[in-house]
This record gives sequence, C-alpha cells and structure tokens, in this order.
Amino acid sequence: MRILILGDGGEDTAAIESAIREREVVIRRANTVEPFEQFYLFAGWTLEETARNLVSPTGRRVDLTSSEFELLIAFLRQPGQALSRTALLGVLRGREWTYYDRSIDTLVARLRKKLACGPDRPPLVRSVRGVGYVFCVAVSRLSETGQLAAA
Repeated sequence: MRILILGDGGEDTAAIESAIREREVVIRRANTVEPFEQFYLFAGWTLEETARNLVSPTGRRVDLTSSEFELLIAFLRQPGQALSRTALLGVLRGREWTYYDRSIDTLVARLRKKLACGPDRPPLVRSVRGVGYVFCVAVSRLSETGQLAAA
C-alpha cells in the first residue's frame, strides 16, 4: 500500500511510507505464534514434541527416526481415527512416495516395535483392513503452561 501526498516536496511521502512499513512490521510480529512445548500422554508414555523426546512407561528414553516421529505425531493428533496409507504418506515430508509404496507398512511395524510394552498389552497401533491404521488408545495433550486438553 502506498499513499502519495502531493505537495511542495517528497518528504511527506517518505514519512508516510516509513510509518506504513513500521506498522506492517508490528502487524507481522503480532501475527506470529511463538512455538511452545507440547506434551502428549498416552498409555503411560510421554512425548515432548519440541524436544522430540519419547519416554516409555518405565522411564526409558526411546529414540525415534524423523519419519517415526512424524508418524507418531500424526497418530497422536487423531487418536481413534482410521488413517489411510495415503494420508500417512502425506504426513511424511522430504521423500517422494509412489501410490503402491508399502514402506509405510514397514515404518508402522518399526514404530509398533518401539512402542511395544509387553506380551500382555495390545499394540497401540492397529491395522484396519482396506483402510490403513488407527491409534487405539486415549491421548491427552498438555502444554507447557499446564493446560490439559484432549487430543
């Protein structure tokens, strides 16, 4: 947006353009959202999203690859909902996927293995025939401000 004021000199135009630029900077700054720490709690597990830290119910830290982490976040944001392979492939960035690519199945299997709690507990991720996968436990989301919200 540029406002021109016709007058004796160009100093009026320069002052208004400067004020507009300052206002745009303030507006942009006000519209930016500062990231804050999100904690996901599920079946005794804790995931710190910003730190990318997954802690098991026994207190052991579990390392995840970037793809495993993004897949887990997708499940945690939509628990109880069946997610298609195509939707899950869309979540994983930085790699070209083909329609018939079955590597999502391998990735889910690796994540299931890391989330396994024992033989007496059912898996947290369940296959849905003809659809994809569903995260089948309740998830709570806790922000660093201490506000608890259902995911």
